[in-house]
Amino acid sequence: MHYKKELLVWDDYSFGPYDTYFENCKICVLDIETTGLSPDRSHFVIGGLLSFQNDGTSIFSQYFVEDLLEEREVLRVYLDEVCKHDVIVTFNGRNFDVPFLLGRAKQLGFREPNLPHNLDVYLVLNKYSSLRKLLPNLKQKTVENYMGLWTERTDTISGAESASLYIEYLLMRENLEDTDELRDILLLHNQDDVLQLGKLLPVFEKTDFHKAMYSLGFPVIFQDINPSLRDNSLSVKNRKLSVQDIKLEKTFLKVSGTQNSSPVDYVFYGDSSSDCQILFEKKSKTFEVYFPIIKKNDLVVIDLLKLPFNLSEEFSNFQIFESGYLVFMSQNDIKYKETNFFIKSFLTKVLGNIL
Repeated sequence: MHYKKELLVWDDYSFGPYDTYFENCKICVLDIETTGLSPDRSHFVIGGLLSFQNDGTSIFSQYFVEDLLEEREVLRVYLDEVCKHDVIVTFNGRNFDVPFLLGRAKQLGFREPNLPHNLDVYLVLNKYSSLRKLLPNLKQKTVENYMGLWTERTDTISGAESASLYIEYLLMRENLEDTDELRDILLLHNQDDVLQLGKLLPVFEKTDFHKAMYSLGFPVIFQDINPSLRDNSLSVKNRKLSVQDIKLEKTFLKVSGTQNSSPVDYVFYGDSSSDCQILFEKKSKTFEVYFPIIKKNDLVVIDLLKLPFNLSEEFSNFQIFESGYLVFMSQNDIKYKETNFFIKSFLTKVLGNIL
């Protein structure tokens, strides 16, 4: 296995809507190289990772499979490192990178990893920005050029060329030829994909970000800090959920997703003071929550006083909150920001009270 690790100076990215969902999250940028599209028939060959640190720096790492006999071990090490984060940033990763990693892990015979929440830049741009109308396509390099990053990319190959070059690399290695130059070309392509994607985060400012998060989901993290009895230090444990689906039905708001760490079984079917229902399932690592809603005139509201946790204080300054009622929709206009904030606040309370 060829392993590379480099410390980079990196400006922290901050944007109000982005910070609402990802502030205090441990975030990394992920990109992989493979020999094809199918995890059943293709191989994982390079994993790149840019991990944002709290001190204004980042750690860039690459894991390279020098021989296909190493693939299982390299993939295991790479996934272990990825799972140390709360959020992974990808470009079309929900359609390719993540399914490939999970599928390849299954093929190679180890337990499916609890991957962090996936913030897919491509999906945010595709449906929640006007860039599709402005640009010839939404390929990563095209978006980079639009954002003025064309001078910062140094590789000259495509993903398809990377796959064929890796096969050439294996043949040269088998014939005991010098492969350093070819390996460097492959690593450079992956490096530029990762670092350029890390610089693309400001493109979120050209999107309807709250609407994107309502549709694509967001992470919920509860940090449990306990003092250690042994050495007076603090033990910190992050409990993580990934909201994946929000649906406003006729009589209820349904929120569902995955438990990304320490999954548990928990059921709450309501009581005399609360009408909401909560279901956490350990085996499937999923959760579902149902909130009864009230429709009146052109409004859709929820009674915060009919919840197992009191959230009224957190919404007291919201214009759409009055007398214990929170407005989710007005004249068919969904309040995406407020709805997402409510869901995140409620699920954080759940994690703090039942896990």
